[in-house]
Amino acid sequence: MKNENLSKKEIIDRIGYFRNQRNMSAYKLGMELGHSKTYFYRVESGEIQLNIDSLLEILEVLQVSTTEFFCPTLSEDDFILLDMINGLSKENKRTIMDLIKKLK
Repeated sequence: MKNENLSKKEIIDRIGYFRNQRNMSAYKLGMELGHSKTYFYRVESGEIQLNIDSLLEILEVLQVSTTEFFCPTLSEDDFILLDMINGLSKENKRTIMDLIKKLK
């Protein structure tokens, strides 16, 4: 599996992507987070550095899971499958893995 890391700019761009998907302005996002009206503009410009807690708050406001945020190549069906698999027992997960290996 190829290891690819997102740059700070790519993370900010992804936040912007999801913000636009939710039709939320930078102003509104800043206000929803309980900050000043210019807060998110300053984040986007790099003036304010995000920490993990801030990123998680932003994702919560945008209603975006960390999986969706950091694994953008997954389709809606992939997310449905992941949710279904997460609900299985270890034994059933092993059975699914064995089946998938056989199908390859």
